[in-house]
Amino acid sequence: MSASAFEQAAGRLNIAARPLDMARAVLVDGEAQSAVAKREGVSRNAVCLAVNRIWNAHSEVPEGFERVTAILPKHKAFLVRQWQREAVERLDAKR
Repeated sequence: MSASAFEQAAGRLNIAARPLDMARAVLVDGEAQSAVAKREGVSRNAVCLAVNRIWNAHSEVPEGFERVTAILPKHKAFLVRQWQREAVERLDAKR
């Protein structure tokens, strides 16, 4: 996950600094959850919970939108990806 996407997801949550740092280490820096747990002196489950909170906030679909999975010809897929980029830009502008 990019640092920018992480910050956007974290901004939607009320989360303490320590779990936030643990989630960042896993999702942005690419550290293993077990390594973060050992370094922080917490269970792997504690790290997993922090990661899941951020990931779920990141994956939320805004009201009025729907997540779609489809198999399309390349030219149609190109159009759908373009629509998705435009929708994300409009959502980011509203935030």
